[in-house]
Amino acid sequence: MVAFDSTILSLLLFSDAELRQGEQGNAVEHAHERVAGLVRELEAGKEQVLVPAPALSEVLVTEGVDVQDVLTTLRGSSFIRIGDFDERAAVELAMRLRAAIKSGDPRQGMRITKSAMKFDRQIVAISPVNGARVLYSDDDGVERFASSCGLATKRVADLPVPASQGKLFDGQQKSGDAEGPDVAGEGENDL
Repeated sequence: MVAFDSTILSLLLFSDAELRQGEQGNAVEHAHERVAGLVRELEAGKEQVLVPAPALSEVLVTEGVDVQDVLTTLRGSSFIRIGDFDERAAVELAMRLRAAIKSGDPRQGMRITKSAMKFDRQIVAISPVNGARVLYSDDDGVERFASSCGLATKRVADLPVPASQGKLFDGQQKSGDAEGPDVAGEGENDL
């Protein structure tokens, strides 16, 4: 099983979503196509994709996103499931936060808001307790916390650009259905 954060989920759902990285905000070329290729590869390998509930929430809060369409699309996929922030995830997060606080740097050097930090850490905690071995994310905070927890992360720019494109699932939104979010690489969804 692998997990997707809100950045990857946005790129999956909205073909017009853009991904920008680095201090200059450089666009990652073919970001949607890279994620689409990854999904086809995962689907072909019968791999499950976990979407932590806080990541879903970050996507749904974006203005212009049709909540019902997104939920229908996700529910219509046999290989995507939503991971709840349940008791096991809460315990996992508490243990990781205790260690970070004890180290004297609960934000692990990241200049992010407390709410962004909480969302990032919930996303990370949900992933391993549900069996995810890799978390796909372009968020520096998510990546740093995942790494400190021993969870592997991968970025969109590391994915190959597939030679051909296909439909991900029947309910996929087209770029004209709803304006997709402009997806930044770090702390982009500070609620």
